[in-house]
Amino acid sequence: MDGPRQVRKDEVGDLVDVLSDIFPFREWYSRDYMVSRMSRARSWRETLVIVEDGRPVSHIRTVYNNVSIYGCRVKVASIGSVGTHPDCRGRGYAGAILKQTMEQMVKRGAKVLIVSGGRSLYRRANCVPAGRRYEAEVRSADLGGQTSDLTVRQVTPEEWPALAPLHQAENVRFVRNVGFFSGLVFWWDCQYPQIWVVESRGEPLAYVSLALVWGKESEKRRRVAAEYAGSRAALMDALPTLFEAADLQVISLEVLGHDAELLYLLRQREIVPRTKTLSGTHRILDLPGMMRRLRPYLAERLPRVDMRRLRFDQTEEQCVFSYGDERLECGLSEAAPLVLGGPGAPKVTGELERVLSAIFPVPFPTPGFNYI
Repeated sequence: MDGPRQVRKDEVGDLVDVLSDIFPFREWYSRDYMVSRMSRARSWRETLVIVEDGRPVSHIRTVYNNVSIYGCRVKVASIGSVGTHPDCRGRGYAGAILKQTMEQMVKRGAKVLIVSGGRSLYRRANCVPAGRRYEAEVRSADLGGQTSDLTVRQVTPEEWPALAPLHQAENVRFVRNVGFFSGLVFWWDCQYPQIWVVESRGEPLAYVSLALVWGKESEKRRRVAAEYAGSRAALMDALPTLFEAADLQVISLEVLGHDAELLYLLRQREIVPRTKTLSGTHRILDLPGMMRRLRPYLAERLPRVDMRRLRFDQTEEQCVFSYGDERLECGLSEAAPLVLGGPGAPKVTGELERVLSAIFPVPFPTPGFNYI
């Protein structure tokens, strides 16, 4: 066994074959296309593998991004296509490679880990469901006809510069350079995402991403709206036209927990969203570092005396929240629901409860196009 270590560029072809044995990538892409996408520097330099007999057999790819939370930037890490070849399972490879990956994340300054899945491998590493999200099933019959002059059209990733200002105006979002689509690895579009823009007299007012329900490619007339930006009122007014243009019956609209405006507009139409957590699972990697990055956000919610008395610490096994003489120690699997929201958060009492309830849950974005 060799590794965990960074994959070498001349091993990318073998790695693509292994990933295709684990995941159904061959159903969507040619081998040449996958190799070309993974051979770019950003792809293979952030990939760790374990090698047997000169061939990668276990794999984790990491992507680093920043999220903006009311102007505060927090570095996050995401992992994807985590797997071990069936012939080599049961040897502890996945756990070993995940442990080293998370150690590297902390060294690279990541504060939160976002995982696309929730299997036992991640749960053992204290990655748990967290964050606030609502899910609304919207049907064309719920909406009636469109009464505005809004138009909708499908756009390509190359047209992102026209949509970027809408995304940039979001209070809680991933930070993206204008060419970020060109850096995505091939599996980001396994769900055949479409981007639709809502316009008034040619001016973009909102956009929404529509993707197939994972694993249900046969349900062509049902889509998941996992990312949107811009005017919520324009988006809701344009939905009847969007249903017709996209030939859809149902849109499962994922609404971030802090988006009171869209929740209000849905309830006005008697559409009642269901409470959910953010997609995948999350782990707090560096609680003190995260709170330092969020200090301007905290300062707008807490008076100076509370800011001075509030402390955050973290060890390998737990997170610590302190206010004066009051102290809460909790496991890492409880920290993410406490900070980001969700089930499983520990009970907080006293003055510490008053202070933490003013700042938690921290609004957090769903990955959207940054999905890995």
